[in-house]
Amino acid sequence: MFAKIKSFIQKFKDNKRFRDASKKIDEGYFKEAEKILIEIKNSPYVEKEMLFFNLAGALIGQDKLKEGEKYLHKAVEAEAEQDYIWATLAEVNILQRKWDEAEKAINKAIELEPDKSFYEIKKEVICGSDELKEDYLKHFALLKEAIEEQKNENWKKSVEILREAVEHYDRTGYVYNQIGAIYNNNLGNKELAAQFFKKAIEKEPDNKIFQKNLKHVLK
Repeated sequence: MFAKIKSFIQKFKDNKRFRDASKKIDEGYFKEAEKILIEIKNSPYVEKEMLFFNLAGALIGQDKLKEGEKYLHKAVEAEAEQDYIWATLAEVNILQRKWDEAEKAINKAIELEPDKSFYEIKKEVICGSDELKEDYLKHFALLKEAIEEQKNENWKKSVEILREAVEHYDRTGYVYNQIGAIYNNNLGNKELAAQFFKKAIEKEPDNKIFQKNLKHVLK
């Protein structure tokens, strides 16, 4: 009985730490997330593919691309039928300019989830011109800069950087949604927030998160 109670407590602790790490990744605190995930890496209570996937994200966020790629392969070994793992593997290969590997990974993601148009858009970059590839890489670098400004609560500067990012690449609604969220949550301008949420929806009409955000600011 005591062993079962101890096991239950450890399971609760490990999963709480995993959730804490995931939240830190969402907020851009990649180094802190990595530390937590490394400490619970061998836990039998956290799903391996999710642990490796999140650890990869924490490493990629710190530009530790080779290490991140290694953990994405571990995630694939644990669960090869998750499209988002393959899509992220494609992304880390893009960042390393490993275009053949990126194409193989995105093709696998498309095979698993053919209805996700986002993957086809990503493939356009991978198989596109050198100019498109370089624009996408500049776009990604600017997104990282914007996240750093957000961590320091430099909201207007972050918006400036995000606006520059979409000048390089604007095939998805992600950046427009991010700008809208900053205007709504941090700069107190619902009118501008609505404009950018609408732009996000123009890019991705079926995105329910963007639709929800717009509905919220129009109340």
